[in-house]
Amino acid sequence: MATKIWAAVMAVFAITYVALLGQKGVLLLAEPDFLAKLMGLAMLVLPVFALWAIWKEIDFGIKAERLAKAIEIANLDLELRASGRATKESATKALEAISAQLSIEPSSWQLQFRLGEALDAAGDRKAARAAIRKAIALAKDSKTL
Repeated sequence: MATKIWAAVMAVFAITYVALLGQKGVLLLAEPDFLAKLMGLAMLVLPVFALWAIWKEIDFGIKAERLAKAIEIANLDLELRASGRATKESATKALEAISAQLSIEPSSWQLQFRLGEALDAAGDRKAARAAIRKAIALAKDSKTL
């Protein structure tokens, strides 16, 4: 729950910043100087891109949470350190087991989601996000999401 609150607070700050930047952009567009107009245009276009990026991240989080609620992720049998993070060996073992299952059933969004969880436990956040994005796409195809 704290993560959702933090994400909402950061989104509000970002939207406020974008709105203030947009206001400055409109003011610069009213200036007679060409360079000022160009900067004003950039101040209007770049915030649109920022809002799109923020929305994509929030949408990813919402969809990933829906998938996590839709399935009960079996315990990956990870050996945890005192910090709560998985050990590299146990994460690698879980990753191998899920990859073997996924090779048999490649269109399973549940297995793809578990692969993302195992990759995250192994410390490969970029690959984990890619696996969860693929799980979201597979879930859409199967009309689960």
